[in-house]
Amino acid sequence: MASLGLVMTTQAAHALNLGELNTEASLYGYAKLDMLYDIGDVDGGSQGVGDSIKFSNIAVDGQQSRSGFSNLTANESRLGLKTTTDTDKGDLTTVIEGDFWGGAFRLRQAYGRWNGITAGQTWSNFHTFVGTTETLDFTGPIGRDSVLRQAQLRYSTGDLHVALEDPSGASSGKSFTGGYTGTANGQSIAGLDVDRKDSLPDLSIRYETRYGDWRFSSAALVREVGFDDGTHSDSALGWGGFVAGSYPVTSSLVVRGQLTGGEGIGGYMKGNPAPAAYRIGDTLHALPAWGGTLGATLKVGPGAFNVAYSYTHTDWGDAIDDGLVVVNNDASDSFVNAYDETYQLIHLNYLWHPVEQVTYGIEIAHAQRKTVDGRDGAITRLQGSAIYKF
Repeated sequence: MASLGLVMTTQAAHALNLGELNTEASLYGYAKLDMLYDIGDVDGGSQGVGDSIKFSNIAVDGQQSRSGFSNLTANESRLGLKTTTDTDKGDLTTVIEGDFWGGAFRLRQAYGRWNGITAGQTWSNFHTFVGTTETLDFTGPIGRDSVLRQAQLRYSTGDLHVALEDPSGASSGKSFTGGYTGTANGQSIAGLDVDRKDSLPDLSIRYETRYGDWRFSSAALVREVGFDDGTHSDSALGWGGFVAGSYPVTSSLVVRGQLTGGEGIGGYMKGNPAPAAYRIGDTLHALPAWGGTLGATLKVGPGAFNVAYSYTHTDWGDAIDDGLVVVNNDASDSFVNAYDETYQLIHLNYLWHPVEQVTYGIEIAHAQRKTVDGRDGAITRLQGSAIYKF
């Protein structure tokens, strides 16, 4: 057995050289405290709108609501281990990372990368940080690409990246809905993903580069959405795309933005009000949806102001014309449920860094939810955070 030597290197403060294994390991992460206060149209059955803003917890017209909820949480805190191993044919990199989102330790990333081949769970290839404005709100602006991680096999060459991704992963989201009262062959198909079947991996391709001071990213996605009840089956083709960019207008001001959309894009667009498709009888149809975000960062004093506006919209028109029931007029209680159509979200914060490893911040966010029958509701969140990195 090879001897194991642990020697601190000068390349990274937390890097360890694992002797004859030719491997360098580094531990990284942060502890974060979020202090949250929600006012406005908070759903009467909810204790606020979640650790990160959850649109379904916003009450709309006619729905019982309450206001004024406090929450303190450290669930975003993160821990990761990265290794780099010198091989005869290039470096081998591995990452294992998790956090405590949801109140228990969860796996965020577990992947290896060697000679352009990435295998494991990491950020979807249909993802970029280029158009994303920094927020204290954990999941940040909507209207951009998937911000989750799922299992995939990816090949990268230069600025081009191609991947096969888990069709039932976190980024894929909910596949389809049968509406509130859908039936097929005498059986209920109401609700989400009844008899869902994922037959093929999702295919994504991304190009990300720089042109002078410009940063640019674009990506495309093709996926299959399907069901199979053992007797009847169908599938629909889904697709999506995004373009994102950022530009430093001055030495202290950066602007950035992203446009995302497609038919059957589903959870690959953050904050999509709808699943990828809808089911009428034994037939699936892709749902069109689009969104975007625009933001800016201005350095002031020991930190920076960040502001971002983001928006998502689902077009239910064809689904309604086809007979999908998206308003539940047969509800047993006095409130009539309806599917969501549009979300809007605004973030404004100031983040400052007394030292490199420490961030303190304050943020105000305003979120609005609108249903397909025109009702809406809104909340405002005040947030203060402390982040200690290592």
